[in-house]
Amino acid sequence: MLKVPRSSVRPVSDRAPRTPMLDDRLAERIRTLIHLYPTFGYRRLWALLRFREGLPINRKAVYRIVRLRGWMMHQRQRTPRPRVQASRSQTERSNERWATDMTHIPCGRDGWAHLVAVVDCHDREVIGYELALRGRAKEAERVLESACLARFGILRAAGPTPVVRSDNGLIFQSRRFRTGITDSGRSS
Repeated sequence: MLKVPRSSVRPVSDRAPRTPMLDDRLAERIRTLIHLYPTFGYRRLWALLRFREGLPINRKAVYRIVRLRGWMMHQRQRTPRPRVQASRSQTERSNERWATDMTHIPCGRDGWAHLVAVVDCHDREVIGYELALRGRAKEAERVLESACLARFGILRAAGPTPVVRSDNGLIFQSRRFRTGITDSGRSS
């Protein structure tokens, strides 16, 4: 008649809310465990009580005691990590900036293959690439050399050379790769 569902209407209780009952002996045992292991949370405390000491206790009972007594572990607040702004790396003309990256390709029983590529940021053309069984700095250096040979015909171009950008992957931050870039006259 009032168009109110009966499930949302319930009678108001005249009883006072029930105070939770705590087992003082169990609370004292939990307190001693907290002093022994101050970094353990309530789940680990429950596991110690249940499996090491053999107490038939519910995890919720341990949680209730720890919460009501104010013994909860401090949870570190997760802060969002700063993300790189999504901007396209574009240049005015070819051979100004190159981008290098590596990806891993699953090959079933044979394991993983590693693909390293160099892309021109102006025309998005893949200049050089190598598919190898190992993802080392040696392969990344070879890809950079093959890109130079494909674009300039020589390893060290005369005049302005492209800036090479990459992510912070281990092979691109290695000493071998970085010296290979500076030896060939390019900057990163």
